[in-house]
Amino acid sequence: MLGLTSGVSGSNYAEIDLKDATTDLSLWLKNGVGVATDQWDDSSGNDNHATQSSEGARAAVSGGGLDFERDNSDHYDLTTKIDIAEDQGFCIAIVVTRESDTSGCLFSDDASELFQINNTTTFRVKTRNNTAGEDTVTDAVFSAGTFPTSTKFLFLVNRSAGAQNQFTFMKNGVALTPDTDNSTNEAKGENSSGIEFDVLGSKAGSANFFDGIVHEAAIWSKELSTTEIADVNSYLQEIHGL
Repeated sequence: MLGLTSGVSGSNYAEIDLKDATTDLSLWLKNGVGVATDQWDDSSGNDNHATQSSEGARAAVSGGGLDFERDNSDHYDLTTKIDIAEDQGFCIAIVVTRESDTSGCLFSDDASELFQINNTTTFRVKTRNNTAGEDTVTDAVFSAGTFPTSTKFLFLVNRSAGAQNQFTFMKNGVALTPDTDNSTNEAKGENSSGIEFDVLGSKAGSANFFDGIVHEAAIWSKELSTTEIADVNSYLQEIHGL
């Protein structure tokens, strides 16, 4: 494994990919690589491509990624479902440009398992405890304008493993602190249930369609270490000029 933060800088970041910097990379929709209206190739090595057979639900290629139109119900299905078990850590890093201030799922499985930005201040992750038959919603509320429209940004969410899990939120490599007075289930140990992902750009392909450009996205089926998070942020910030 290479540490991007240890002596690698400038244009050299482009020569090192996320597979070098991390392990357990489940999905990598890499900017400018294998992107077409019907399929965005998975660069993680797992062949977990994002595909759409229906022409009417396809996004346009833009900004090295895909430009989703909410009114067109644009979304893509993953070849293989990514399953995060109860108490399992995971990490998602995504570079997006929001084109309207509407709630839109970035990844989901169904109404009980989703990862979305609600508006300019709120991020939501919803998980499912199948044994108890219960859903857990984490709403992390930040300062006004955290998730702006018409501006490209990198958003990273890391959940540590174990029942006493902890979420870490970062934008453009800087830690975000939720407003505890208005947030829900964002504190330590408050959301350790399972979650699955097999749809990009909507809630189960039927609602909460994302409106904007997904420039790049990656999912890890483990929590990332502090060093790995720094490496991922450094790589994506360098590639996207953030």
